[in-house]
Amino acid sequence: MTQAPTLHSNDELRAVLDASGVVGAWVHDHWAGRLALSGDFAGLLGLDPEVAAAGVSIVTFLDRTHPDDRARIESCLHAAGEVGGPIEAEFRTLESGAGARKLLIRGRVERNPVDGTAQGRGIVIDLTENRSADLRQAERLVNRMAEHVIALRALADGLGQANLTKLVDGLMIEIGFELAKFLHQPRPLGPGRTERHH
Repeated sequence: MTQAPTLHSNDELRAVLDASGVVGAWVHDHWAGRLALSGDFAGLLGLDPEVAAAGVSIVTFLDRTHPDDRARIESCLHAAGEVGGPIEAEFRTLESGAGARKLLIRGRVERNPVDGTAQGRGIVIDLTENRSADLRQAERLVNRMAEHVIALRALADGLGQANLTKLVDGLMIEIGFELAKFLHQPRPLGPGRTERHH
């Protein structure tokens, strides 16, 4: 008889979190403008884990995010500190030893009604692999569409209908544009490594 799985040890819990893409935790002291980050999360940002665990300034944290995402993440953290409640935001990191990553911070901000201070805490999920899987699935679908439209073009030729052939040709061009997008997408090879199509 097989024994039911359990979650009695820290190792088992850690394995579940890893399988879910959880790469760390964070605590944000909104009043002091500081974030404490767990080791794995700090590493993805290219920060020293010991320093980050003790807390870094919000400016240091933002300096490790993609320039296009900085203002949005700063606004999100500020707004959550003002009103409290749940917080969830995606952002990209700068290139580091782990490569550029797409992360999701999720958690809750609690406000002290007496003095107005706020503290947020939560987890960080690495979405990079999910995005890569989505891109691979999309590429497969577009390739299948290309195969079908090529077959459709041959059938349209057999009918000798110029208007129908013209419509199929237009569809072939649009699918070609979609395929071209994947020629410039970097392909993940493993942590921190990518390959570009030529």
